[in-house]
Amino acid sequence: MHWQILLEHPGLLDAAMAIADFDLAAITRLRKRWDADLVHGAIELTKARRKLADKFGDDAARMVADIVGAEQATSVDVAEHKARRFVEAGVARVVDLCCGIGGDAIGLARIDTITDLALVDMDADKVAMAHHNVAAVARRDGLTINDVAADVESLDLGALVGNGGAFHIDPSRRDDTRRLWRYEDMQPGPDLIERLIAACPDGAIKLGPGVDFDALPPGEVEIINRGGTLVQAVLWTGRLARHTRTATRLPDNVSLHGEPGGAPCDESPRRYLLAVDPAVERADLIGVLSDELDAPALHPALGLLSSDTLIDSPWVTPFELIDEMPWRMNRVKQRLHELDAGIVDVKTRGKAVDADKTAAQLRGNGERHLTVFVLRFGQQVRALITQRL
Repeated sequence: MHWQILLEHPGLLDAAMAIADFDLAAITRLRKRWDADLVHGAIELTKARRKLADKFGDDAARMVADIVGAEQATSVDVAEHKARRFVEAGVARVVDLCCGIGGDAIGLARIDTITDLALVDMDADKVAMAHHNVAAVARRDGLTINDVAADVESLDLGALVGNGGAFHIDPSRRDDTRRLWRYEDMQPGPDLIERLIAACPDGAIKLGPGVDFDALPPGEVEIINRGGTLVQAVLWTGRLARHTRTATRLPDNVSLHGEPGGAPCDESPRRYLLAVDPAVERADLIGVLSDELDAPALHPALGLLSSDTLIDSPWVTPFELIDEMPWRMNRVKQRLHELDAGIVDVKTRGKAVDADKTAAQLRGNGERHLTVFVLRFGQQVRALITQRL
């Protein structure tokens, strides 16, 4: 059932949204009032909107999407963060290539200084969805929206973007069965992207956070952490590139910039352990953060800094060190009992232990909620007993 027909039946969509679980009884109740095909389409749209709710809040109820499109869409806070980069570069026209259902386009459309937006996708239905969503969510005057249903490979990209314009492209990162992480496997692939950059230097390429930086064309790589999860990497090119690497944390709206590189190491832990934000670590900016906080790393690859003083920074989670010892299950368990431990969280790297299984084994009957870092230093595995602050 096409989504445009579903929008003509708001009562059905409201009824579908009100159902918590789409069991057979719930579907039967809907089918008593509406055609079976309409009900099926309403359920699919409702499932997509529920996935969009985390990304767009109440606006999701006005949006249209298929389930895969909802899963792949950029959330509005990430899209708005990215859109500000276009504005700061003085860009008024943006061409959103492989626009999908329009997540990134919504962020761009919400910026008043962007006056011309082109939505491009080889799937004409996706273009129509994106246009609907931009109009429904951005809701602003003075914006020209051009719909282009075409394969990016067939377009004159230089003419499409135009002088002074910029592009955003979201290459497909999945095939029929799995997600794709390699830059070489994206569709459109490296050849098209490099031609695009040559014709239109100013742009943004949305990528997965696990992409190999060394495979990318020149530009600035930004890693975005949304709510504790790395959601995407962005390659900024031309006027939009300002640094070598950037780590961004949302919804805090803070960014760390600099040159990639490690931090000085000291394997003797100080009073406080500082767990580094994953965006900083993935962007290889732990050396920049270490210098900024004057806190050395415990190890080149453990994502932990250490300090004699408690540091207040959005980029670290502090833990106070209580005890340190070689990793021996029974000895550590006994020490936790002495410390009145109850719930015990286990953090590890490199499969030194099975974190979930070990946490269950270490849990006690006490009152304190403690965290044990089980980490490998050379040939030795050590346990650092801490309390999160």
